[in-house]
Amino acid sequence: MTLNDIYLISQVLAVVALIPSVIYLAIQVRQNTLQARANAAYQFLEASGSINAIPMANKAMASVVRRGVEDISVLDPDERFQFTWFCAQHFTTHNTMYELYCNKMLSKSQWHPIKKDILTILVMPGARTVWDDFATDGLSPAFIAYVEELLKSGEDSYSLDQLFGSKEKNGSKGTQSDEKK
Repeated sequence: MTLNDIYLISQVLAVVALIPSVIYLAIQVRQNTLQARANAAYQFLEASGSINAIPMANKAMASVVRRGVEDISVLDPDERFQFTWFCAQHFTTHNTMYELYCNKMLSKSQWHPIKKDILTILVMPGARTVWDDFATDGLSPAFIAYVEELLKSGEDSYSLDQLFGSKEKNGSKGTQSDEKK
């Protein structure tokens, strides 16, 4: 056996030894990606839960949110500040989740309820006013374009009829089950 034969055999052995390492690395990357996706979904739940806990735990703030979504002009300046900040936090959270979705950190099934939340908030006149005033300055252009296209799409939001009254009042088109009632 020549020195060249030994060299070729060592190269083949090196490649064969490398294959399990590459497979192990691929498995680790996949597991890390799945964990990162799970963390992203959890972070959304945690962030939206924290935002939503404010009006749920405080009747005065619940009143501000309820009246604000219907018509922001009925709020006094302090309430308008509270309501605007509340909506802006929602929009900022949704903007971050949109970026995670675009980067494939959220699956379509995880994005779907977020998309419905966006639509549900923005069919309400007061929240739409905050969107129009805040979004162009405070959110990413890609997210703004996505939301504007989503609003034009005619896709239904969650129905809030039971919370706010008639469909005409909150601007919601309702869902198929609402239309069958």
